[in-house]
Amino acid sequence: MSRPHKGVRQPALALLTRTRWVALLALAALLVASVSSLAVAQPSNFGNLVSDGSFESGSGWQTSTNGSYALITDFQAHSGVKAAQLAGIDNASDQLSLALNLPADKPAVTVAFWWQVESEEVSGEFDGMTVAAADAAGNLLRSLVTLDSASSGAQWQQSSLDLSEFSGQSIQLKFLAQSDSTLVSDFFVDDVTVSACGAAEHRVFLPWTQR
Repeated sequence: MSRPHKGVRQPALALLTRTRWVALLALAALLVASVSSLAVAQPSNFGNLVSDGSFESGSGWQTSTNGSYALITDFQAHSGVKAAQLAGIDNASDQLSLALNLPADKPAVTVAFWWQVESEEVSGEFDGMTVAAADAAGNLLRSLVTLDSASSGAQWQQSSLDLSEFSGQSIQLKFLAQSDSTLVSDFFVDDVTVSACGAAEHRVFLPWTQR
């Protein structure tokens, strides 16, 4: 029996090779689709609850001071032309507050703000500004962070604080500044954001079983 001519087997071999490549490409496509489905499983429904965090209009903010000056000024800003400036005189007692309705369906809540402290104090913590959460009536619930005259510097800095424990509540975000009787300190605040996000979706599916 004579051997088949090589030219007879080549089309069959080429067809088998193409079939394997098609199968490999199909498998690769399935794996890419699976990885893509994992990549979108991130916290959803992001939103900023502060309409005027840069103080350009002062909308929504309530101010209180024992001095004869405005707390929202154009003296120094991180962005735009305005910022909040607290204290800056001896025996200051200033308060800046914003009412917030934190949604219950977005349990991850974070407040972020830019700040800068300028102080004549050479050491110690004689003047300070506390960022706090209060209830709707203004009663303090928790102090979130305190900056003092020892935090002074030439650069703006950003802080981020967790408000998730107050999710679903109506609260006030407060900036409270006090100074002693000598060597003044200025506390600047700008670009305040309160971010509320939905819970992460932890679903994982395999495309080859998806219907």
